[in-house]
Amino acid sequence: MSEQPQEQKKRVVGFAILPDKARKHITGDLLKAAATANIEILAIDPSKPVAEQGNFDLILQKCRDAGWRQRLLHYLQHHPRTRLIDTFEAVQSLMARDSMLQPLADPVTLHPPINDRLSPETAERDVFSCAAPVQAALQEGCSEADMVQLLNHTQMCFPLLAKPYFTDGRQGSHGLALVHSLEGLERLVKGTGPPGVALPVMLQPFIEHGGCLFKVYVIGCSIVVVHRPSLQVPPEDEDITAQRKGIQIMTRVSAFNSKSPMGCDFVEGPPDWLLDQLAATLRSRLHLQLFNFDLVRPTEHNAPGSKGADFLVVDINYFPGYEKLPNHADLMVGFLQSQLDPEQDQRPVLRRHLSSCLEPPDNASDSE
Repeated sequence: MSEQPQEQKKRVVGFAILPDKARKHITGDLLKAAATANIEILAIDPSKPVAEQGNFDLILQKCRDAGWRQRLLHYLQHHPRTRLIDTFEAVQSLMARDSMLQPLADPVTLHPPINDRLSPETAERDVFSCAAPVQAALQEGCSEADMVQLLNHTQMCFPLLAKPYFTDGRQGSHGLALVHSLEGLERLVKGTGPPGVALPVMLQPFIEHGGCLFKVYVIGCSIVVVHRPSLQVPPEDEDITAQRKGIQIMTRVSAFNSKSPMGCDFVEGPPDWLLDQLAATLRSRLHLQLFNFDLVRPTEHNAPGSKGADFLVVDINYFPGYEKLPNHADLMVGFLQSQLDPEQDQRPVLRRHLSSCLEPPDNASDSE
């Protein structure tokens, strides 16, 4: 009698994410694709002991529950074979804007592969540079004198973007304001600005980029790039600026859609090889595998605040809304397989999934 092949053990992956995000992310398509790969995906309740919820081979987490870290570390201590994707320390670096963009504080130069040269139109350019824009923090308690000193030191020019300093999902962490003048910045420092933005904030110069943003999703060694409409500064109007008193609350960039009156002018996108190299650079420097970053291309060479870079990374988010991507289930299951079977080189299978679209899902949000 021939010996029956041994059934492969099902691997269990836990997702410790907020309930709303779990409902959106752990879809029927994802569960079905995972089951085909002999993987079971379970939602972990961060408020309860992990051991009571399953025996996990792999855990992915994005949770701000006060006791969650202690509960998870306790579980990992007693289950040494369980792997945690992305450490707490690495994830924490994206929860504040000063540390978020630190890996690109100095421009990095990226070279095309020898077998993938640039198009004839740009043959004279063999390399591209990428960086974070100039930025500076206005902390709580900042005085007007501190503000002026900061502007003089950084040499930032109006208009300025004022973004919440913290990006950890706390109240107010999704606000965005455009500061047109010194008067608007003074109102921000005094606490008399419009509702929705308050100190501490991170200031970045608004750098014209044609109203186009490239949102690059990184899932291990795979990437997906989505072409989205972005901020455009409206033509200057002294009456409007005076009425707004120098500061204007803006719609969240992640919620823009192609029907927005801001539109999306044509901007030449980054070449595929640059996205590959930039994603690999950020994976290495951030020590993270699940994130996305917002990339813009200044329309003016050596624009003030751009550090002379050809492309700017202006935001990075951890464990973004992958469920909005059309091939979300295949991408995520492929990533999980590569982590559960690290001895198997998954890159020839996964490689890079590259797509572009001008119309993102409605009410999209990636900084959840």
